[in-house]
Amino acid sequence: MFQTVIVCGPPELKQTLWPDHCIQGSFGAEFHKDLKTFPDEVRVNKGMKCCVDSYSGFWDNGDTSHTPLYNMLLNKGVTDVVVCGIATDFCVGFTALDSARHGFRTVVVNEAIRGVMPDTSAGMVARCKAAGVEFVSSASIPDMVKEKDTSDTVNRIFKVKKHFTVTDINANQQYTPPVN
Repeated sequence: MFQTVIVCGPPELKQTLWPDHCIQGSFGAEFHKDLKTFPDEVRVNKGMKCCVDSYSGFWDNGDTSHTPLYNMLLNKGVTDVVVCGIATDFCVGFTALDSARHGFRTVVVNEAIRGVMPDTSAGMVARCKAAGVEFVSSASIPDMVKEKDTSDTVNRIFKVKKHFTVTDINANQQYTPPVN
């Protein structure tokens, strides 16, 4: 466990061997009982290719396949993405980096993240900040929302979760990368 191996490509990728976790249908894949969920929320599959890690909610680690998250956010008119969860140094960090790379204002909630290791978490936070990702207290989120003109925007909560069925997507939709 936690060894790094090289997976033949293309592209050739370094992969970390993790213990089994978030296995579809298992207790470890369930949301916490106190998490408020909504009937019209969208859950995005990630980690669906067994031979490639998928830390980001947008892309696998080799940038060879994407989830529908980018197109769903774009089609809903979303401009800001708030990221929280585990692990800061992997899934949270890479989702935040990809969100910023795709042009979204990206915010990570300090009290709602936890890393695997302190040194790699600190390194990821530094990478995210260098990419323009903001790290904020949860207390500042309501004021951030009030600053936005939301009169013509439907606000939805998007959760990134491994191995759940995606709803509310157009299967024929093609990914179009943003123009920088």
